[in-house]
This record gives sequence, C-alpha cells and structure tokens, in this order.
Amino acid sequence: MPAPLDIDVLRTFHTIVRLGQFRAASLQLNRSPSAVSSQIRRLEEQTGGRLFERDNQAVTLTPLGRRVLLETADLLQAHDRILAGLTGQPVVGEVRLGVAEDYAARLLKAVLPRLQGEHPGIVLEVLTGNSSQLRRWLGQGLLDLALLVGPPRSDRADGQMFAHTQPVWVAGPGLHPSPDASVPLALHGEGCSYRELGIDLLTGQGRRWHAVVTSAASSALEAAVELGQAVAITDQARMTPPMRELSPEEGFPRLPVHELRLASPPGERSPACAHLAGLIAEGFRI
Repeated sequence: MPAPLDIDVLRTFHTIVRLGQFRAASLQLNRSPSAVSSQIRRLEEQTGGRLFERDNQAVTLTPLGRRVLLETADLLQAHDRILAGLTGQPVVGEVRLGVAEDYAARLLKAVLPRLQGEHPGIVLEVLTGNSSQLRRWLGQGLLDLALLVGPPRSDRADGQMFAHTQPVWVAGPGLHPSPDASVPLALHGEGCSYRELGIDLLTGQGRRWHAVVTSAASSALEAAVELGQAVAITDQARMTPPMRELSPEEGFPRLPVHELRLASPPGERSPACAHLAGLIAEGFRI
C-alpha cells in the first residue's frame, strides 16, 4: 500500500508554488533550504517524477507538478477546515479589504467560498483601487488589509510578501512597434506601479510614447492590446491567447519581478483580519 501523503510536505510544496522560489519558501516556513529541498525530494519519490523546473530566478511547475497542485489543494483546505472546526473558537468580525481591480475578481473566487464555509462570522467589504490609493486608505484607517503589488524591497513597510508575479510587455499579434515611432500605450491611471514602471523605462531609453487608453478597468486595456491598438504591461500569468510578449530585441527591456504583499495598519491584526490574510496567502494566485 502506498505511503500516505504528508500534510506538512504538501504545505511546503504549495508554499514554493505560491512564492515561486525555494529560498523564499524556506524563509516563510522558518526552515532551512536543505530541509525544504528534502521534503520536495520525498514528495517527488512518492509521486513518481519531477515537480519543478528551476532557473536562476524562479521555479515553474512540470506537468506532474501542476497535477499534484490541483489534486491536493482541496485536501489541504479540508484538513485545515476540519482542524479549525475541532480545535478553534468561531471567528467573528468585519474586515475592509483593499485590492487592485486587476486582481479583485480572481481573489474573491479563490477566497470567498472558503471564507464563507470556514468563517461565516467574518463580514468582508472589498474596496478596489491602485496601490497608491490603497496605501493612502490604509494610512487613513479606511482599510484593515490591503493587497499591494510592487518591486521587491528589503523592509516590511508594505507588509508581508506572500507571492511573486512577473510583469511583461505585451502587444496584439499585428502590432510591431518601430523603434523610431511613438509607442501606443494602454495604461492604468496615476498611482499604478506598472504605469510608472513602463513610462520610466521608455523615457529612460529616449523612446517616445503616447496614451491610447487610460482606464482603471483592466478589461479596457486588454481589449486595446488584443485588437492590436496598444502596448501594455501585464502579469505574465494573465496574458490572453491573442497577446504576445515583447522582447528586449524589440526594444522592450525585461521587467523586474514584483511582489504581492499583504499590508495592514500599525498594530496587531484582529482575529478576523488575521484569518483572512492567511486564506489569501494560502489560496490566491495570479
């Protein structure tokens, strides 16, 4: 009879997938890199193959790794739900969560069913805005928790990092921007980190640009790109089939990996806020 899957090993596997790096996972789990690697080797022996492909920056799942991820997610959630029901007191309270419009729908689909099933006493209010607005609302006491996206930083001023995302330049299949022509851009409004990143890089290269679409709605930007009318920056994981990634050879430099962070006002989080933060860190992926 095959040996049973170890919940602790599965949690390590899911943490690596979420953070995109073995080292980041070892820091979050408070384990040595060798201990984390040993757990993954055990899981690979049980499942019969490699789970990750590694490069200098991050890890990606193999086909077997994706299968293990999908088939064990419900197992982990059921384990945590049963344990919380047997040992914990009901958590109640209100949480005001701030999130970028780009991620709001996916976050709610990933987190809300589990929140309602495990913690029906938590009342959630979601506000959308760009990272600049979310930081301001946190400072004004209008939010209890915010999901922020930005470049890596050594301090924790923007909260605790829980995942990475790779932004990329994208265009439609028929758009090939000439190095001498003004670049048509689809942009979010002022305060968006990707807007500032793209404009700064193009300006630094001496390339001209002009805005074709400026909108808080990612759907409007995606439509402009898919129709071949504009260039935009989006998360690599959110590229749609009509989009193609623009390369450095086309004059669009590789963009730095960004971090997803959960930030809250100074002081200890309420139990309801802490539980929601845990669900987001465990269940949300771009």
